[in-house]
Amino acid sequence: MKGYTSLSKQEKRYQFWYLFLLLIFVLLVLSVLFLRRYNSPFSSSDVLDNQKLDQMQKFARHQQLVEPLVEKTFDRISVLSREPIPQFTESDIQRGINDVANAFEGVGIYDVRKEGYLQISRFYKMYLEDKKILSLRTQDIDNFNKMLSICLVGFKDNTQKVEQKKNAMLSRSN
Repeated sequence: MKGYTSLSKQEKRYQFWYLFLLLIFVLLVLSVLFLRRYNSPFSSSDVLDNQKLDQMQKFARHQQLVEPLVEKTFDRISVLSREPIPQFTESDIQRGINDVANAFEGVGIYDVRKEGYLQISRFYKMYLEDKKILSLRTQDIDNFNKMLSICLVGFKDNTQKVEQKKNAMLSRSN
């Protein structure tokens, strides 16, 4: 049987600290070995934030250029009345709608808010179509009213002729 030798308290403390420091050293060495090729997401976050701010500023500058076009196109559509729309006015409005839809095409802006301008152009197309339909229906109603007045005049003439014939037949029979 071998003898068992015990360590003193101070030796146990030294042994504990020795093992603890050895563990930390091994963890550091392994961390460096495994994580040295790992790209940290925090290293590029400042660059991404700067790019995002730059894109937002580009969008704001371009939006200021496009805003008068958007308002002018809306005003042109809103001014339309129930009268038939002249062809040149309609083509100008269509060109304005297409300009709003393509306001951010070919511009190096990668902001999701630019999709809103496509939605605005779709709304303007719908609004213009509604104005055209209103104009056509008003024109149809006017045509029907004219035909009704013509028919009423013809109906009155025919009723007068029928009354005259009845009176003539009654006067002959008497």
